[in-house]
Amino acid sequence: MLRSDSTGERAFAREYALALREYVSGGGEAALTRAYELGRSAAGAGLGILDLATWHHDALRELPLRSAGDRHSLDMAAQFLAESLSPFEMALRSYQANARLLGLSETLAQQNAEIDRAREQLRTILDATTAVIYLKDADGRYLFVNRQFQEVFRLRREEVIGRMDEEALPPPVARMLQSEDAAVLGERAPRQLEEIIPAHDGPRTYLSLKFPLLDGEGKPYGICCVATDITERKRAEEALLQAREAAVRERHLQRALQARDQFIDVASHELKTPLTSLELHVEGLRRLARSDPGALLSDARARSKCDTIVQQVKRLTVLIEGLIDVGKITSGRLELCRERLDLGDLVRRVLASAKEAIRLSRSEVVLRFAEPPVAGVWDRPSLETAVANVVSNAVKFGAGKPIEVDVGGSGDRAIVRVRDHGIGIPAGDQRRIFERFERAVSERHFGGFGLGLWVARKAVEAHGGTLQVKSSEGDGSEFTVELPLDGGAGQSA
Repeated sequence: MLRSDSTGERAFAREYALALREYVSGGGEAALTRAYELGRSAAGAGLGILDLATWHHDALRELPLRSAGDRHSLDMAAQFLAESLSPFEMALRSYQANARLLGLSETLAQQNAEIDRAREQLRTILDATTAVIYLKDADGRYLFVNRQFQEVFRLRREEVIGRMDEEALPPPVARMLQSEDAAVLGERAPRQLEEIIPAHDGPRTYLSLKFPLLDGEGKPYGICCVATDITERKRAEEALLQAREAAVRERHLQRALQARDQFIDVASHELKTPLTSLELHVEGLRRLARSDPGALLSDARARSKCDTIVQQVKRLTVLIEGLIDVGKITSGRLELCRERLDLGDLVRRVLASAKEAIRLSRSEVVLRFAEPPVAGVWDRPSLETAVANVVSNAVKFGAGKPIEVDVGGSGDRAIVRVRDHGIGIPAGDQRRIFERFERAVSERHFGGFGLGLWVARKAVEAHGGTLQVKSSEGDGSEFTVELPLDGGAGQSA
């Protein structure tokens, strides 16, 4: 190593001049190698490029050049100088590379610091949220859990990370989470579901969003879950649902009470009317007997009153039988005793029983039969009641105009149509009239309990049939009874 004082520099200058003379004089590669070594020694001793160039200039003046324009010798001297300077160039490049590496290292350190800061910020955010958040790998091992997860399951983070569900959680919870997580990984698609997790204060309901983490080829390498506690919302929804159901029950109860009160009012009026008539005519018979003890029962006045009494008794009987039918239907005690019947004969019997009511209504009934006669297996009492109630409805609302009754069949169905030309039924009331205690007119103008068509529909349906109406207001109504010929023998009444 050369010393950096003036004596050392003079020795270096002499050595450099000798080496240069040797190379220019034909020293070859060995002399050129010596130039490189001199340059490296100078660089190591702290000498500069300017010093080396000065010594080269001094040594060049002492060279024995052949002529002033000895270009070959000058080129060789320049090559010697370049080789001497190469260690300085290499050192400079090394310094530059080190500087670049140092700058890159500082950049990487800065980026790592920023990544650590972002990771810590994300952890802080995830820990601050009220949602339960966890991250697993594809094998089901926990990679991350937030603070809410730890609070819900009362576990520390180090007790969960790296473990499977069955190693950290209660068996029922572990089985549920494993099943749902496996489904999400298998489908490779997000899934939203409700999960019930036991907690120290009771079961809690969570709305969980689970989604797979996929690599560049679409293969899942993990799963993430974000679960929000919706227990209070679910309780509020259940309370609201219960309140609505209670309100519906309350409305049904109010309607039932209203229907009951209306029925009691109508029933009182309907039952009181024939009873009052009976009372008056019986009192009339008593007065007749007191005023004329010798009068015979065949007296025209007595016969008239007796006829009225019989009519009112029949009316009471019809009303009471209607109430009995209602009781049987509503309690499920309507029993059908099926037998083979001629439908035309049954309709004739019904019209014969209603002869007096038809006469009083001033309507004329036209009865038509299909050929051959229609016969089936039905329960006589309930079917007679159904047809009688439909005919009675036509008589009551037929406005004294003709009534047409057709008995026929189509395939395996028997059909009875009753057509009147009376007041008709508004479209909005045509379904309601088949319900219990319902009517399309005011009870002030038309009597009855509002049960006839309901009883008729129930009786027909018990036979597996249907009762329908076609009507337009002011143009009459047509009621159609359809019955299977076997009377619905395969079904329960």
